[in-house]
This record gives sequence, C-alpha cells and structure tokens, in this order.
Amino acid sequence: MKRRKILILCIDAGSHDYLVASDLPNIHELAKSGFYVHANAVIPSVTNVNNVSIATGTFPETHGITTNYHVDRATGKGEFIEDNRFLLAPTLFETAKACKFADKTALFVTKKKLLRMLEAGTDIAVAAESPPSDYIHTVGRVEPIYSAEINWWLLRAVHAVLRTDNPDLVYCSTTDWVQHKYAPDEDISQQHLEELDRIIGNIVDDEPEREIYITADHGMFAKTTAIDPGRVLTEHSIPASSIPIIKDRYVAHHGNLGGAAYVFLKDHADMTQAIQVLLNTSGIEEVHSAEDAAGTFRLHRERIGDLFVLADKTTVFGELETAVEPTAVRSHGSRHESYVPIIGYNSPWSAADFEYNVDVGRLFLESLQ
Repeated sequence: MKRRKILILCIDAGSHDYLVASDLPNIHELAKSGFYVHANAVIPSVTNVNNVSIATGTFPETHGITTNYHVDRATGKGEFIEDNRFLLAPTLFETAKACKFADKTALFVTKKKLLRMLEAGTDIAVAAESPPSDYIHTVGRVEPIYSAEINWWLLRAVHAVLRTDNPDLVYCSTTDWVQHKYAPDEDISQQHLEELDRIIGNIVDDEPEREIYITADHGMFAKTTAIDPGRVLTEHSIPASSIPIIKDRYVAHHGNLGGAAYVFLKDHADMTQAIQVLLNTSGIEEVHSAEDAAGTFRLHRERIGDLFVLADKTTVFGELETAVEPTAVRSHGSRHESYVPIIGYNSPWSAADFEYNVDVGRLFLESLQ
C-alpha cells in the first residue's frame, strides 16, 4: 500500500468570496478533481482558535485555545497567547509521529507566534516572519509581515522542502494582512491569491499524488462601528471590563478590533441585567453566558469570560475611550466571518464528511487509529 503524503494549507481569511473573486485555475482544478465544501470555522473566528483547531483536529473545549489574548481570572493579568504553554492537546505532528504515520513532518507559518504554538512534533518548522538563514539562501529574501509577498515566500519555501525533504505531513498557514486591507475585488487582493494559486499549481505538478486540503481560519468584512462592551455596561452602572478576542501584537492588521469579545463582570449577580443591556445595544448580535458559550461553541469553560459577545456584520469590539465609536477597518471574529471553504484533492473522504475546518485534522487523526 502506497504511503499517504499530506499537505494542509490554511489560507488566512481565504473565504469563499475571496476565492471566487480571483482567477485561480489550479485551486479550481483541485476542487473539480476532488471536492469543494462550504464549511464552518470555529467561533470566535480568529487565527489562534482556528489554526490550533485544525492543527490538533479538536475544538477549543479540548485544546484550550479560546482567544488570542488570555486573561488570568485569579489575578486579572492578561497576556498574548504566543507559545504552547496554553495548549492542552497534541498536535497532528505529535500524533502522526507516535502512530508511526510520519517519518518527517513540517510546519510552515507566516506568524512566528503560530510556530511556537504548533511546532511540537515537527522535524522542520519555519516562520516567514523570522526565517532561518538557509531558507533565505534557497528561497530568497523575505518581505515584511505586512505584505502580500511574505505569503508567496512561505509557499515557495513549502515547495522547496517538498522537493528536498518530501515530508509525510505538512501544515502551512499564511497571514491575512492583504485581506485586512483589501476587499476581494481589489487588484492587490486578487494578485495575492493568484500568485498563491500559481505556486500551488507548481506543487501539484511536482507531487500529483499528494493529498491536499485547502481551507481558511475565518473570513473578513468591512466594519463601520466599534463598541467597548465593558464601557457600555459600566455606563449602565454594571462594573465590567472586556477584551476583544482578536487582540494580538499585529495591530496594523486590525487595530485590535474584532467581532467577538469576552466580558468580565465584577459581580456575577449582575449577569442577567448585563446580558439584557448588551442585547439592547445596537451592533451586538449575540450574548452568551460562559456556560452557554462553552456548550454552544465547544469552548473551554475555564478559558473564557463571564459573557461571550458577538457583533453584527458591520461592528467590531475593542478597548476604547468611549463606549461606541465610528471606525473603518476590515476585520473578523464574529459568526459572519465563520464560513470557510474546504477543498480536498486525492482525499479518501467525500465532501459530506466535512462540516468544519477542524474536520481536516479530525479525520486525519481518526484514520491513524
């Protein structure tokens, strides 16, 4: 029996509307030969949560990553989640190694925080944001994190390693600076995806029998209103604070404004009133208690706020000077950005087997048992 070789590519913010707006003949050919599914991302629809979900084959209730920014409930201190200290589940690489599926595994990411989070079990681990010098010699000079070119460099690096090392399992994740700045029908947006498509075509030409999955961690939409849920509650005499779940160091991407937030109440007795106040606030679409959120969205109960708040399609949450402000940003995090494609090529499964992007990792894990 021929050994399976797998490539999983997560195009950051590579939602259906971006794919259909660009000329992507190679991706279309993969979908035609295999399948194309309109699937779901994990909510909150942010990078950490969804990349970890795909790369562990589990939901946050299991792997423990529910946000980009963790607040310690006991101390009130917050910190960026940028390494694997918070990770509660093994990576696909670790399991593939333990089950003797893979002799060699490889992780390619644009953001170095994802490298630190997911590198356990890898033989090759590369972050385009801070690449090893030998890759610069092989692949060329890398552009800054806030560019389209850095993703092209990343995929060229994947192609180079497939040729030289032929790893059994490869996970690759790009970054979404382009989508944060440009709509699907804008030239730079289309050029970005069309070059990725060209490199994907080169990979398939070299390895026509490799199993390939292309999906996304979330979508992206333009936002016009920003809300600080903590300030909204405080103005209604309910002491509270809130953290936008998107919050990370890549402020130029999204200004730390996103469509999901955790709210922390000073007094749990205010819960019912707080939910009502937030639901009555224009721009807020859903408010869930921690218990409800953990069950509905399969989140880790101890790693979320007292309330989980989701915005409407044109609203984001942030830490603001006032309760509500106008804004002009393209961002994600809400239910509206939780619809993603899954393209499968040379897959042993059918389109009907995939409901979430997580299923790419989950089905692989199940096949090892």
